[in-house]
Amino acid sequence: MINPFKKFYSQLFKDKFFIIKAGGRIITDKAARETIVDDIKELTGNNTKILFVYGGGQSIDEAMIAAGLTPKKIEGRRITSGEDIKIVKKTLVGDLGFKISETMVKKKMPSTILNAIPPHWATAKRRIPEQGVVRFDGRLHKINGKAVRDHFSSTNLAVCPCLAFDEEGTALNINADNAAIELAVETSADKLILLTDIDGVMVDGKLKSVLSARECEKFIKDGIVTGGMQVKLENCINAVRMGVKRIHILNGFKQHALRDEVYTSEGTGTMIVREAEKAKYIVQEIEKGKWKPS
Repeated sequence: MINPFKKFYSQLFKDKFFIIKAGGRIITDKAARETIVDDIKELTGNNTKILFVYGGGQSIDEAMIAAGLTPKKIEGRRITSGEDIKIVKKTLVGDLGFKISETMVKKKMPSTILNAIPPHWATAKRRIPEQGVVRFDGRLHKINGKAVRDHFSSTNLAVCPCLAFDEEGTALNINADNAAIELAVETSADKLILLTDIDGVMVDGKLKSVLSARECEKFIKDGIVTGGMQVKLENCINAVRMGVKRIHILNGFKQHALRDEVYTSEGTGTMIVREAEKAKYIVQEIEKGKWKPS
């Protein structure tokens, strides 16, 4: 249930810029996809500007296996060959992108649906060959934060997959988490929201609702947070210290988790901020709501 703070937060985030990232499993799940689109519609209806970036993950793996190809990864990161990129593009744009477009049309949502990150927003740099494979994956390069922000002077919503072009015009697969984080840093996004299949950062079996970058570092140092979440937190720590105001990790499969994370003081996942921002948050938002963060 949304508390009376919805009006406070809708006014607070009017004309603010959010980047939201979702993985392929969330996009493929019809119920999750429709709920997220509903939540985005509510946010953009209150004039919050949103760039929605999505990846393929499991959907790409399944499409490759169906085509007789074996997905290759190093430490969880995909190695994309010339044959693989054809499947990646078809899955991200033709399958997942169409699902998003179809859902937004049904919800009567005005938006800009892109097939890749526009080259005037950012170019991509190809990774060096690995295991004898000429790679069609890379990372974002020369990001123009102003160009991204300027796009939202005429729209509240843009949607794009984790594809970008190198300077020769070749499409490359980009890790979706990395793309969202790097875009958030270069645009000084007001929020970066990572939709995952977990509730957030768990410590001793309990969800941590608000963490400072310093607290995250301690959890990593003490071995409390490890594996994939450690990598995610390390990226988040760097992002908040490079200008992203607030980063949220939440479960995209939970009904209205996105809306409730944004429009309530207690939220549904974990928010990561700089130390000074956490103190400000407690004074200006938590104390007003008389809710104690975990």
